[in-house]
Amino acid sequence: MHMSTAEDARTLVRLLWRGSAEPEAPKRGPRQRVTVDEMVGKAISLADDRGLNALSMRALAAELGVGPMTLYTYVPTRDVLVALMVDHVAGDSPMPSSTTTVRESLASVARVLRAEYLAHPWLLDANPWRQVLGPHRLTRYERQLEVLESLDISDLDRDHILALLVAFVTGNARDALAAGAAATVSGMTDAQWWEVVAPELDAVIPDGRFPLSERVGTAAGERHQAPGAPDEVFDFGLVCLLDGLEPLIGDD
Repeated sequence: MHMSTAEDARTLVRLLWRGSAEPEAPKRGPRQRVTVDEMVGKAISLADDRGLNALSMRALAAELGVGPMTLYTYVPTRDVLVALMVDHVAGDSPMPSSTTTVRESLASVARVLRAEYLAHPWLLDANPWRQVLGPHRLTRYERQLEVLESLDISDLDRDHILALLVAFVTGNARDALAAGAAATVSGMTDAQWWEVVAPELDAVIPDGRFPLSERVGTAAGERHQAPGAPDEVFDFGLVCLLDGLEPLIGDD
């Protein structure tokens, strides 16, 4: 998401941290029909059900029973709204524990983030660049850094370790969601789809032309009965990633 103006960015910071600001004196006029928290909660439900592309201020207003222009008096743009949604979701997820080993804690960080993406697929459609840290995301970042605080590494390495975990989880979550979406859209299981495609490929690919692809692809296909296995790849990849980080995080 990109803030369209500097003023939008300033407004976003104020809205994200509205719980920490000094309460404003009550304003004269009609009582507010909705609150920012109600807007964010309903927007998350809407995005969970229909996807981020379906989330518009007009659609949200209809869900809340108010006019679209009413919402702009609380939140200036859709981008600002999405940023508020991202921070809110982070507040609903478990925080990592620093009482276990670093390796176990980092594994927990990865699993929690993946579960968050699978529960709220629209998070992957929210542009992560320049996302302003709100209280929930900053609290999570602080807890994640506490996991790494005992290590004799640079602060830059600490940040890179967490960024690496996020990149790995993000890619795997996209695959997992794509697998589910393919079945939903096509109305076929992976096995049914392959029954259609396999004979067509056999007819056009010369025998013995791609021996390694045939051997490895057959082994993977027989095991997974699908083009891939995102859950299994996640477990495998997480072990490999943490093994690779052992020089920095140790093996305890």
